[in-house]
Formats: sequence, structure tokens, C-alpha cells
Amino acid sequence: MGDAFLKAAPAARLAKLSGALLAAVWLVELARIVRPAPPLATLGGAALAAFVALALVRANRHIRALFLVVAGTSAVMAWRGGVPDALAAGFGRAQIFGAFLPSVLFLRATAEASPRIARLRHGLGGLDAAGAQNWTLYGSHALGAVLNVGAMSILAPVVSRGAGEARREGLASSSARGVGTAVMWSPFFIAMAFTSQLVPGVAVWEAMSVGVGLAAIGLALSHALFTPALRGAAFRSSVAQLGPLVAPMAIVVAAVVAANAFVGLNGLQSVALVVPACCLAYLAALGPEAAREAARRAFESFGRLADELLIVAGATILAAVVAALPSAHAFGAAVTPGLVSGFALIVALVFVLVALGQAGLHPMIGAGIVVPVIAAGPFGVCHAVLVETAVFAWGLSASISMWTLPIVAASISFNVPVRSLVSRRNLLFGLLYALAGVLYLGAVNAACAPT
Repeated sequence: MGDAFLKAAPAARLAKLSGALLAAVWLVELARIVRPAPPLATLGGAALAAFVALALVRANRHIRALFLVVAGTSAVMAWRGGVPDALAAGFGRAQIFGAFLPSVLFLRATAEASPRIARLRHGLGGLDAAGAQNWTLYGSHALGAVLNVGAMSILAPVVSRGAGEARREGLASSSARGVGTAVMWSPFFIAMAFTSQLVPGVAVWEAMSVGVGLAAIGLALSHALFTPALRGAAFRSSVAQLGPLVAPMAIVVAAVVAANAFVGLNGLQSVALVVPACCLAYLAALGPEAAREAARRAFESFGRLADELLIVAGATILAAVVAALPSAHAFGAAVTPGLVSGFALIVALVFVLVALGQAGLHPMIGAGIVVPVIAAGPFGVCHAVLVETAVFAWGLSASISMWTLPIVAASISFNVPVRSLVSRRNLLFGLLYALAGVLYLGAVNAACAPT
């Protein structure tokens, strides 16, 4: 026990130091959004570099190896391609994620302090198995759109209380699909933030409007496959329990979209700046004790972002290098339209990214390589559709791949084996969703003016 304590103490100190470094990056990046200045960029970059160095010590083995491979590949490509400056440029682009992720975690901590969450947990006694599964699907979607996978830890203890393993597996699967479909449109997920960063000309509301249709398809398909007998009053009764979430979600999402549309901030900046302001205003109304508790929870969570920020930093650097390579621009010009373009390209991109996700390669890496190349040439895909095609593949992979965070988080939250969430029915859902999704994206692409 003494040895375990000695090992835990340095780990706890490293976690606190990491949290402090990320808090510094957060504050500096918020200041840069309001008043850009080179000294602030240097300060934020140094703090983020120190965080990444500690993250390499603290991250799990798979993520550490993935980051080193991606970073090494990026360096080789940059030097051979004559664009070494792209490495620094990519790291500079990653700095804003040092504000985006803490802002999302602060929002999660604020939501957990809200009395609305307690209200959400009541009223489930009258729901049968199908109703509980439907409530979990829509609750994970609604709450997950703001809290990401943190929604599962809030919903699971309530809805799975006293349930056997088979029922918990169904609830966990529903929760993963709910969060996966929220990925399609929510600006609070890295998927939307990262992919829209690769195509800067796309406004966040444009991508969200396309993503809402994808989310609706996923929810309808989930209902048809998993709870087809739940209809009419029973369906409305289970969904009505989510009423306390509607107003606060609408306010925060509307504020983010307004900042993007009217103030000129991009999607990442809008979330990073607007969300803390909304949280502070709400916490002021709750009182000092709730504010202190939310701040404590948020700071504790900062130190646990090692894996996420390593992936983001590596993928952002790789994307910047690919976008800067002359060969990438030449490739984009050479393959259009002879090799693949338009609807065929949408299909290929979705299935390749999902297949790579099933093999354990994070969709961020694949998107970081492919999307800049497609955006650089006339591939017959409108840029908003291109962003959502990558987001769709990302969210679909998150719903069915055992390597992704939503599946792992659902497994832990509902106390079921992770392999049980990759069932035949879930894979059938993924296949049908992929087919319906690419048809929808193709139709939207045909309706807009391809770039």
C-alpha cells in the first residue's frame, strides 16, 4: 500500500501541474481572441508545449504511440516537401484547442452543479424497458450535445439502477448512439471544431444545418431498429422527461451560433469565448458555493485531457503539413475529375474513415490527411458538405467502434463489457446509417453549388 501511495503522489502532482498549464493556455487564448498579440501567442505556445510534454508521460500507450508516429510522419513530410514552417504553423493552430476543450469542460462542470440535472433524474419510474432505452437515447443526444461523453456519467446511475446486464447493454448502446448522433451537429464536439478548422471558409451554422439532418436520420433509424414498438403516447412520455434541458441548451447553442455569424469569430473561438461567459452568468445566479464547486471540478478535469490534446495537436500539425505540401495541391488538381469526385468521393470518404476507425486509427488523423487535399481542388463537393462528410464518418465511427471514446465511456458508465457494444445489430445500424447518410449528403451536395 505504501508503494502504491508513493506512485500515486507523483501522478497526482503531474496532474495538477498539467491542469495549471492548461488553465494558463485557456486564459491566454481567451485574451488572444479579444486582443491578438504576438507575445500572447508565444506565451500560450510555451504553456501548451509544456502540457504536451507532460501528456507524453501521462497518456495511455496507444495514444502516445499514435502521437509519436503522426508527429514523426509530419516532420518527415514537411522537410522532404520543403515546408518545415508548416510544423510550427500547425502547432499554432492547435493552441485554440487549449481554450476550446477547457471551455467545454467548464460547461460540463457548470451543468453538473445545476439543479436542472436533479430534475432530469426524476420521473423515470413509469417507463418500461423500451421507454427507458428511448429516454437514454434522446437524453444522451440532448445532454451529450453540450457535455459530450460526460452525459453518460450523469444518466447511467439513474436509468440503469437495478437493471440486469442485458438491459444495461441495451442502455449503454443507446447512450453511445445518442452521443454519436449529437456529434453530427453540435459545435461543442472536437469533430465539428477540428474539421471546420480544416476548411476555414465554412461558417459553423452552415455545417450544423447539414448535420441536423444527419442526426435526425440516425435517431429515426435507431428507433426503427431498437425500439420499434414504442409509439405514440409512450414515446412522447419518455422524451417529455427531457424538458429541463431545452431552455439552457437553446441559449448556449444560440449564443455560440450568434458569435460565429455576427461577431466574426470562427467556431472554435465562439465556443471558447461564449461558453465561459454563459457559465459565469449562470453560476452567479446559483451562488458562490455552486461557482466554487464548478471551478473545482473543471480544474480537476483539465489534468485529464492528456490523450485528447495529444491527438488534437498531432492531427492539427499533420493537417497543416498536408495542406502546405505542393504535392497535395498537385494531387488535388490531378485527380479531378478523372479519379473520383462528387457523390462517389463522399461515399469513399465516409467508408474509408469509418474503416480506419474500426482498425483503431482515430478519424481525426484520416480527416486531417484527406480533407485539406479535397478542399484545395475542384472535387465537386460543396465545402459545407465536405465538413459534414468528415464529421458524419467521425460520429458514425464513434457510435460503433470499440476504439472510440463514446463506446468506452458507455462501457464504463453502464458497467458492461466493451465488446458487448459492438454487436451485430449495432453494426447493422452502422451500415444502414452509412448508406442513408451518404445518400442524404449526396442530395444536399447536389442542391448546393459545389466548390
